[in-house]
Amino acid sequence: MEKGFAAWNRTLAELLASEGQPDFEARVESALKTVLEFDVFMVFGYNGASRPTAHYYNIDPHRAATVIEAYAAGPYLLDPFYAAATNAAITGVRRLRDMAPDQFYSSEYFRRHYALTGIRDEVGIVCRPASGYGVVVSFTRPVGSPAFGRRDLDAVHAVEPVIRLLVERHYADSGASDRHHEQSRTPPDTINACLDRMTDGLLTPREIEITSLILRGHSNMSIAESLHIAEGTVKIHRKNIYHKLEISSQAELFARFISELAV
Repeated sequence: MEKGFAAWNRTLAELLASEGQPDFEARVESALKTVLEFDVFMVFGYNGASRPTAHYYNIDPHRAATVIEAYAAGPYLLDPFYAAATNAAITGVRRLRDMAPDQFYSSEYFRRHYALTGIRDEVGIVCRPASGYGVVVSFTRPVGSPAFGRRDLDAVHAVEPVIRLLVERHYADSGASDRHHEQSRTPPDTINACLDRMTDGLLTPREIEITSLILRGHSNMSIAESLHIAEGTVKIHRKNIYHKLEISSQAELFARFISELAV
C-alpha cells in the first residue's frame, strides 16, 4: 500500500478531479488508504428514519448480504452511526466504541447482526451534505486484526476536513427532492413508532422509551442516567415491560422488534 505525503497528494488530486463522477467514492477510499490500513470501506446516506442508501462499498456480494443488505433491512435503527448521522449536531470523526452504549457489545443487536459481519473496529466520518441528510464514510478492521490505534485516529483527524468537505459537496444535490418528500412523512422516532405498533398500546410512553434504550444496548444504570430517574425505577419498568409482552429476555424482545420492522 502506497503511503506518505506524495501518495496522499497524488490520490487527493485524483479525488478532486472525480467530484461528481461515478468513481468518486473509490477515490475517497484510495486517498484514505494512503494514511491508514483498513478492510471494509462503506459510504451510507441517512435520511431520517428511512432505509439508508448504500452509496458505495468494497466487499463481495456474499459478505455484503450481511454487512450491507441485512443492516439496511432494519437493524440500522439500533446502530450508533445511524444515531450520529441523524443528529444534526454531530459531524466529523466518530469511533464506534466511543459512541456505543455501555452494554452495546452484549446487546442482541451486536450478537445477532454486528458480530456476524466479522468487524472488530469501525471509524466513520460523519458528513452533512444537506439539511436532514447525513452521510457516513466508514472504514473497519476485521476480527483478528489490531484495532485502530492513536496514530490511526490522528491520521484520520488530520485528513477529515478535506474528506468531509469533498463528500458534502459531492452529495449536496443528491436526491434533494426525494429527501424533502421523505422527511415530510417520516416519524420523529421510528424505533418508538415501531414499538408502539408492535405492542399495540400495551406499553406506556415511558415504557416504550425504556424499551428503545434496552434495544440500543443501554444498561439499567445508563437508562436511569439518560432519563434522569432512579435505577430501581428502571428495573421496575423493565419487569413490567417483559410481563406485558410475555417475554423473558432481551433476545425475545429483539426478535419481535425485527419481525415488526419486516412487516
